[in-house]
Amino acid sequence: MPASIFSWLYDWRHLVEEPTSVEDVEQTVELGSIPAFSFFFILAISAVIATLGLLASSAAVVIGAMIIAPLMSPIIAVSYGLVARRLPLTFRSLFTVLVGTLLTIGVAFLITEAIGWKLAGPEVIARMKPSLLDLGVALAAGAAAAYAYTRPGVSSALAGIAIAVALVPPLCTVGITLAMGEEMSVEIGLALDIYTPKGPFLLYLTNFLGIVFASGLVFFLQYYRRRMIALLTLILTLGTLLVVIPPLRISMDNMLIRNQIRRNLTVIGRSILPVDSNARLTNLSVRIERKTVYVRCDVVSATGHITQKSIKEIRDRLSEMIERSVVLKIGIIPETVLQSTEKIKS
Repeated sequence: MPASIFSWLYDWRHLVEEPTSVEDVEQTVELGSIPAFSFFFILAISAVIATLGLLASSAAVVIGAMIIAPLMSPIIAVSYGLVARRLPLTFRSLFTVLVGTLLTIGVAFLITEAIGWKLAGPEVIARMKPSLLDLGVALAAGAAAAYAYTRPGVSSALAGIAIAVALVPPLCTVGITLAMGEEMSVEIGLALDIYTPKGPFLLYLTNFLGIVFASGLVFFLQYYRRRMIALLTLILTLGTLLVVIPPLRISMDNMLIRNQIRRNLTVIGRSILPVDSNARLTNLSVRIERKTVYVRCDVVSATGHITQKSIKEIRDRLSEMIERSVVLKIGIIPETVLQSTEKIKS
């Protein structure tokens, strides 16, 4: 019986897919590095779709732009060229990526200028503050993309990988922010600390470096692990990746602070305010400037329940919790509750 079980377990070994040959991978990568008209045409169309989707705050349209965007291919080619020490391939791929980057930003800028759009929605705001979470996505997507190049059986996953890691939408956001300039405003209910192209460009750079390193690591382990020059190149790539970690960590820390405040503000308020106040939080925005956190919220409550003393207590509790100075502003929306006096029939 044990022998038959082991035979069943090992029956599938002949079905395991072998890695694609180096020659076939190089041929595929070479095709993705070419700065051809078709590449830039599809990329421009993707930028148009992504820009319109960002302005319209349509996640479905933005996802569609991610699927057809061909920018992942030359980035993978950059990674392979570095690890395999194919300098012509590396420089050609970098040229393709650079021109594609400028083209995407330019298309988004021209469309936003032509429309005259000055209102940033949630899809634009979402790409303003990249964090270490985005770096994790880029690393995972880069590794998956490179592995799909080495295993034809999983090549169908490339579309999902393109959706997971955003390349064109952050670049379009850069173009949108440049076009809106200082006249930009945000939709009601949204808050923004700072509005510059730096945030979305940092997101794009994070995705680019994360993909290059992770895919290079996969190519190294698959084909070039015995080459010392490949290992040194990989270490150099890791060094460039470390450059983006400090600003991403700051953004991550700020995100965690916002999360703490949003999660605990209602709990703290209920512990301080009178039980019969029935106060309800309706709007909340958190702005962080260096070591000071500015919190602004609206509360629906009966008149007289929220006092200056209670606001000070809530602020002190928040400041103690996040270990930062807090400036708290609460807008009180007065509420009058009327209840019917009819007797309930039993």
